[in-house]
Amino acid sequence: MKIRLNPGFASFFGALFIRLLGSTLRIEWRGAEHVDEARKISGQVIFAFWHGRLLVFSWTHRKQNIQVLASEHYDGDLMGRSIERLGFGHIKGSTTRGGARALMTLTSLLKKGLDVGLTVDGPKGPLGHVQQGAVELGRLGSSAVIPMSCSAKRRVLLGSWDRFQIPLPFTRVVIEYERPITVPSDTGADEREKIRLGLEEKLGQMTRTLDLEMGYKGKEAWPHEDN
Repeated sequence: MKIRLNPGFASFFGALFIRLLGSTLRIEWRGAEHVDEARKISGQVIFAFWHGRLLVFSWTHRKQNIQVLASEHYDGDLMGRSIERLGFGHIKGSTTRGGARALMTLTSLLKKGLDVGLTVDGPKGPLGHVQQGAVELGRLGSSAVIPMSCSAKRRVLLGSWDRFQIPLPFTRVVIEYERPITVPSDTGADEREKIRLGLEEKLGQMTRTLDLEMGYKGKEAWPHEDN
């Protein structure tokens, strides 16, 4: 039987864990100019990343009032409550379950000038598959999408569907941004699918390159299969 703690209690310690771990990490930033480029395009932006790399970003992007969509099931709600304590906006829902409502909520927030952080393969995968949500949100919210990823020199990869990355204390972490992606409001379905596939390929390339640079191979390197 799975034990579930009170969400308020558990999220307090979840946020504390992130603060304690994050304060020890040695962060290296790459591609920050792409964020500047995106803001020149649309002001507010959509940060697009893999679900399994969320922990690092919950530390490095704290206190910026970035709006994050978290599923309503226990694990997703717990993560949402934890990062809310770190200065994120916590929006309940997902782009798969009640997707239209979630997209409308996020679109409204973008139009108010707030940034959005989106786990593009969440809430339940499959691993490495970008769902259409980020592209649709970019179109509806007239906002640039910034692909981003990270890798830690020393880490633990959980056995969950997303191979969730937990960096070890005092390790080196590289965070990388790529060039922003724009989706004009009149973009047709076929072109949106091409953009989605391009985002999927870009995020996969970024993550694999970072993992290989950190010395990982085989199942430890993205996409975490024998290679």
